Amino acid sequence: MMPTIRATQIATPPEWAVLQRQLMSTMEAATDMFVERFQDAAGNEYFVHDVDDVYESRKGRALLYSLGGDERLLDMALREWNAATRFYSEEINPQAGEPIHPMFMPQLRNEWWNFAVAFNNDWFHMGEGSTAFYEFGLANPTISENIRRSEKFAAMYIGESDEAPNYDPEHKVFRSSFTSSQGPLRTMRGVTPLIHSTGVVTGELEMVRSFLDRGSLGDFGHRRGSDRGPSKEPLFTFLYPIVERLEGNWFEDEARREEIMDLFDRIILNGDEPTNMLAAGLVTNAYLYTGDDKYKKWVLDYVGAWIERTERNGGILPDNVGPTGKIGENRNGQWWNGVQGWNRRGGWDHMLYAVIVGVECALLLSGDRGYLDLLRSQMKLILDQATTREDGQLQVPNRYGPDGWAEPRVLSPKELSHLYHASMAAEDRDLLYLLRDGDKETDWNEIAPRGDGKGGSALHSRFNYYDGRNPDWPAHMMRAEIDWVLRTMDCMRLDTRDIPTLLEDNLWPVNPVQLKGLTHLITGAPEAQYNGGMQLGRVRFFDAERARPGLPLDMAALVDDLQDERAGIQLVNLNPTEGRILIMQAGTYGEHSFTSAKYNEESYPRDNIPTLWPRAERTQSPKSVSIDGRYLRVELPPSTMIRIDAGMRRFVNDPTYSFPKDLQAS
Repeated sequence: MMPTIRATQIATPPEWAVLQRQLMSTMEAATDMFVERFQDAAGNEYFVHDVDDVYESRKGRALLYSLGGDERLLDMALREWNAATRFYSEEINPQAGEPIHPMFMPQLRNEWWNFAVAFNNDWFHMGEGSTAFYEFGLANPTISENIRRSEKFAAMYIGESDEAPNYDPEHKVFRSSFTSSQGPLRTMRGVTPLIHSTGVVTGELEMVRSFLDRGSLGDFGHRRGSDRGPSKEPLFTFLYPIVERLEGNWFEDEARREEIMDLFDRIILNGDEPTNMLAAGLVTNAYLYTGDDKYKKWVLDYVGAWIERTERNGGILPDNVGPTGKIGENRNGQWWNGVQGWNRRGGWDHMLYAVIVGVECALLLSGDRGYLDLLRSQMKLILDQATTREDGQLQVPNRYGPDGWAEPRVLSPKELSHLYHASMAAEDRDLLYLLRDGDKETDWNEIAPRGDGKGGSALHSRFNYYDGRNPDWPAHMMRAEIDWVLRTMDCMRLDTRDIPTLLEDNLWPVNPVQLKGLTHLITGAPEAQYNGGMQLGRVRFFDAERARPGLPLDMAALVDDLQDERAGIQLVNLNPTEGRILIMQAGTYGEHSFTSAKYNEESYPRDNIPTLWPRAERTQSPKSVSIDGRYLRVELPPSTMIRIDAGMRRFVNDPTYSFPKDLQAS
């Protein structure tokens, strides 16, 4: 029988709890406005774009439902996902034979990315688009269509699909940095031309030129602009070191053009890179639905292969391997300069975002914290190269190239926050201390309204709260998120364009569902890595009476303390007339196990004069319940709250999307 405790403390609800429920209801109203204003009845938005962005623009609906949002959010999310899948399917092609919007292309085959927009078939973009799909497992793991999709998509990336042989199981490599339902992209010859919003058609040569130009440098700090004309000087390119300097007019001579196109195919397209670890989220998603060990094995094998390559490379994660898994196989042994690697124009973040996802999935599936060493070692490597400006600001290099580490910049806490949340190790906490102590630009207590799904700005204040330096963070975080949603609603309200104008403008509307604050407070975790990560929360809640995921109506939750083997959880029932019953699960996927629950029981003497009862002095007595399992049932009478100090063993259970078996019976 599930252990049960009962709340007894009567108190005015804390501000954070009132604001949390207000935030949820405000986002529900904002989503209704978004759907009514920017979608047709089928769930298609009044714009077309790269399909990863279309899927991403719908992110958060199902996750908000799984946290306790209204049932209509899940209905919206499913309708929107299925509508986009139909609309961009080349098998259906709804605009065939009709006037086609200049930006429209069927971009899906077999419900997964085809090669219509070849350079969006890297896992960074496909991971962005897949995040909304992963949310469905948390919202309802019994939808057969999504279970089927999860297995079909995973098959394309573990070597089971003849139509999409993206993975080489012998060498544990992806066959290209760009993959699809059509298999790996291994040549630019014959790639589908891109049609821009201006009507300009870009063919294979223009795409290669654009690609090399966007990633090219003369020297560090010198970048070409958008001019596609001949350069006055040779360029350092992604083809380095095979081509050390690429002349700006290389495409004008036929022989040189063919040589560079061939080199592009061999060096850029035929091999693997760490960003493909984002596929671990897709395969983990299939495991959480099915429990099939082949998915677990693949994740551990593939992440393990990158760990082994890092060890062979002297502790530095190589950003490119060739078709047989050899480091720098296409680059004369050079370990850096992959597409999304150490020398990426925007910095190495994209590569380490994939490492976050890879090691988190491996830890989730295996319980082995040793996988975290891959992320930890690279963060230490980067911090070892840190310098200090005259004003005392700590900076780390943004890139590694032919002249070594270069382009100093301030380090975001994103990677270290995910690392510390997963490990709870003192050495990882100390790395965050090092970062905070050296940060002279940022107020780590500041909480500003912003919808930065990509950035790590909200993680500064979160860390300070759990470190005891930002006690008002929960209420301030909720207030900032409400402010952001209200701003998006105001913008939608003031947008008076009619539907034909919306279609003509083709602008991506702002998604009003931003869940950093809610996931921080309710699950005790950073928001899942936005381009394909899994939501690793310390706890999860189910409504026992409505037999559904999320907090019951009128309830709020705050994880107020996080330790390796303990978590503090506050639960508040804001309803003054109705009780609530919830089931608390250890870990988002039941991967943890509760060992105990400590709490205070409040009581007061009741004599024969009821009118005196409210005046009676209330006393609190410590209570404790022993637990050995994933679940704890908590009953909260009207207007009650409780704080539970939950003992935990982390990463000891097989993770699953499945709900508690006795949810309905409870």
